[in-house]
Amino acid sequence: MVSTITESFFTSHFESWGSDRLRSCHWLQLRAANGLAIPYIGYLELDVELCGKSIPQCGVLVVRDLPGGVGPQAPGVIGMNILNKCYHELFGQHGSALFKLPSVAQAHSAVVEALQQCHYVDTHPRQPGRVKVRRGRARRIPGGTMVLVAVTCSAHFADTSVLFEPTDRGLPAGLLASPSIVRVTRNTSYIPVVNVGMEDVLLYPRTDLGSLCSVQVVSLPANITEVGTVTASVTSQLVAPSVSAQIEELDLTILSSPDQQQVRDLLQRFHGVFASHDGDLGCTDLISHQIPLVDDVPVRQRYRRIPPSEYEMAKAHINQLMEAQIIKESCSPYASPIVLVRKKDGSLRMCVDYRQLNARTRKDAFPLPRIEESLDSLAGARWFSTLDLASGYHQVPVAEGDRAKTAFCTPFGLFEWQRMPFGLCNAPATFQRLMERIFGDQQCQTLLLYLDDIVVFSSSVDQHLERLELVLGRLQQEGLKAKLSKWCGSVSRAGREGAPDRLCQPRSQAH
Repeated sequence: MVSTITESFFTSHFESWGSDRLRSCHWLQLRAANGLAIPYIGYLELDVELCGKSIPQCGVLVVRDLPGGVGPQAPGVIGMNILNKCYHELFGQHGSALFKLPSVAQAHSAVVEALQQCHYVDTHPRQPGRVKVRRGRARRIPGGTMVLVAVTCSAHFADTSVLFEPTDRGLPAGLLASPSIVRVTRNTSYIPVVNVGMEDVLLYPRTDLGSLCSVQVVSLPANITEVGTVTASVTSQLVAPSVSAQIEELDLTILSSPDQQQVRDLLQRFHGVFASHDGDLGCTDLISHQIPLVDDVPVRQRYRRIPPSEYEMAKAHINQLMEAQIIKESCSPYASPIVLVRKKDGSLRMCVDYRQLNARTRKDAFPLPRIEESLDSLAGARWFSTLDLASGYHQVPVAEGDRAKTAFCTPFGLFEWQRMPFGLCNAPATFQRLMERIFGDQQCQTLLLYLDDIVVFSSSVDQHLERLELVLGRLQQEGLKAKLSKWCGSVSRAGREGAPDRLCQPRSQAH
């Protein structure tokens, strides 16, 4: 993103006249692709000649030399601040017409040479298909190595060559995936992922790697041939299907065929309400969590030791939370230690020990529903659906002025929550207040609320579909997302002593 020259190159060529022109910009934080900081001593404004074009007043950072002369040392790197200007210089005379040509071969000869014979074009415009790591155990990618990671692609990409483009959000620290042409065989492809760091990095299942688009080979530069199928042995399981595919796999056999179609049509209409992966979370602006304290003395504790076996997993989990913008780096005077909790499925949940902070927090007395009242409202109901929000607490923002109070310390630094974390004493009250604001007029009438669990009940299928549409519509309106994998329904039939039969469930698991 920036242009750089090394300190030794600066000393050899620019120090005689450039020392007085070297400016300071300590506000700019420069990091490498592996997440490590790159130290620099300042920047110059230079005139750069590139591709026969003179580009005036280009900012160039002067970075420190590698210690001890480790590795090859290039004199500098031309960044996008220069390349963008060169791009406009080269192609400005052609305007947008350059990009409307049916074939690159019809462009000006100088343009074709500058483009290095751009040889892939999208001739079948389709909605890009997301690419995620297959389900199963996390893949450990050793430092300094490349691993072919197996992914499952959409059915319309089967047995074709496709263009893979990495996600804009990036991968966990130290991992890079470059745009490339890959072959899809039986809905499976292999994406090369490189660990440019020195430490091993865990790549978790369902991690979003990027997207796929259909391509067609138009022309190739000399001595370049298209790569065919990549053969590799990768230990992985099946990737999580898309939301639409999960909807189609729901077991609705207890319903009649017309009713099954109505249920699927309703869920497909609101498919955006359901999270496509663990990091796909919504965020409401209806409420924010506040932390009123009895005094202004910061709570500060040391971090607790993490078992060596969970060190990398904890670091990767923190990176995932940062990529999802759930947490961010902090300079807060507050600090509470983290606690790692293992879920039933073997994944890791990071909690924070907020006991000292909670002891000095003014308690919120907002009530939770009484179980007996909730059960009384179910009289006469025969059809039920339960919805569970995806990491419901993390879909509620923390008030801007209170985020510093949520700061937690780890061996990797100090962070604070941008979304409401687990462990705060007033978090259940805040979430129940949110649900009451959204569905309060329907509580105990058409549905039951208890924190992030929603139970929709009715006496007929048609009535049930109407109430489900109301619930999904309000979730969509407020920017909240639910887990389709935890959506379940049941029906109680007469003559079976009220024993519930299963209405729908994902075939991969029972509820």
